[in-house]
Amino acid sequence: MLKARYKFWLEKKGEVVVGNGKVSLLKLIDEVGSIQKAAEKMGMSYRHAWGFVQKIEKRSGVKFLETQVGGREGGGARLTREGKEFLKKYSAFRDGIEEFIERKFKTAFKR
Repeated sequence: MLKARYKFWLEKKGEVVVGNGKVSLLKLIDEVGSIQKAAEKMGMSYRHAWGFVQKIEKRSGVKFLETQVGGREGGGARLTREGKEFLKKYSAFRDGIEEFIERKFKTAFKR
C-alpha cells in the first residue's frame, strides 16, 4: 500500500533554521527548564543541543533562550517571548498540513 511521507523545515538563505526535531528540542528545553535535561531526554549530548540552539538563533536572527548559569541555585533555560512567538507561528504553519497532504494523496491516488 502506498503512503505519503514528508518533512518540513524552515530555511533562511539556504540554511536550515528549524524543523520538527529542533522545534521539539526548544519546546522541551522550555518545559524542563534545562538544556542538559532536554538533551538527555532526546538522547543527545548537551554540546549537540547547545550547538542546535546557537545555529537556530544565528540563522533566524531570533534570541530563543534566556539562560542562567549554574551555581547554588542551579542554572536553567527558558524560551524568550520572541522564541515563544516564533514557535507559535511555526505551529500555526504546521497545523492541518498532515490532513491536507492526506486529502491530496487520496485524491491523486484515488484511495
